[in-house]
Amino acid sequence: MNLNQLRIFYESAKQHSFTRAAEHLCVSQPAVSSQIKQLEAITRLRLFTKVGRRIHLTEAGQMLFNYAQKIFQLENEAEQALDRIRKVQTGTLHIGTTKTYARFLMPNYISMFHALYPGISIHLGEGSSMEMMQSLLHMKNELAIVASDEDPKFLNSIIFRKENVLLVISPEHPLAKMEAVTLREVSRIPLIMREEGSGTRKIVMEAFRNKGLAPTVLYEASNLEFTKELIKRGEGASFIVEPVVRNELAQGVLKELTISDVKLSMDAYIVFLNRNDLSRTATCFINMLVSRPDETVH
Repeated sequence: MNLNQLRIFYESAKQHSFTRAAEHLCVSQPAVSSQIKQLEAITRLRLFTKVGRRIHLTEAGQMLFNYAQKIFQLENEAEQALDRIRKVQTGTLHIGTTKTYARFLMPNYISMFHALYPGISIHLGEGSSMEMMQSLLHMKNELAIVASDEDPKFLNSIIFRKENVLLVISPEHPLAKMEAVTLREVSRIPLIMREEGSGTRKIVMEAFRNKGLAPTVLYEASNLEFTKELIKRGEGASFIVEPVVRNELAQGVLKELTISDVKLSMDAYIVFLNRNDLSRTATCFINMLVSRPDETVH
């Protein structure tokens, strides 16, 4: 038994006529009769009886009709479900991003996307930039938003926005009254560094190496709220991307310490495996991101 035979049987039973079934299915009447005969041969059961010009289901035919009805109902439901995904009306989008962006950037974008596509669920994973890029290779996420000082060449990528990396201290820090310091002077300041795999840490460490210097690391921390609290208490300084400390800088509870001989920045990328393999939902999310890269971070 194949689906084509079952469809011809089902339509014949609904129409009570092989001729009308053939017209509805746009095939010849002999083709319908032939498929019914083959189906009866396969099942070794009579499925129809004929009374005058009308055909009627046998007991076996009625049983098969009931199952066929369920099968084609499920087929219709499957087509409708796929159509909703095609129209971005339903589905789940798996996104990976850094802990920084998960806290300070993505809530705005996810809210905007949900307003446009309320039927889409978003699963947001977070970790270091390297962990999130690896998550694409392991098929855990469909796309990721990460920060790096260079294009991640082993993945497809789109530049999303540029982030300035600031050296942040307490207003009560001994260097707070200075207009600027050199990176060599910074190397003597106890620093709170991001964790291994962080894009921020990578660019900061490279800046020190390029000057033949090494930082004085007081703590390593991945939690930015914890880091900011330590800085407020005067426990060293830290390199942090500007959006994370925008509010604290405006309120005066933290202060940027300008570095005179180096400017640190990095690009934020939207990364994915293959553009042709992206779902319509992922494509719509990317289009929203690139159309509003400078969305204010709250």
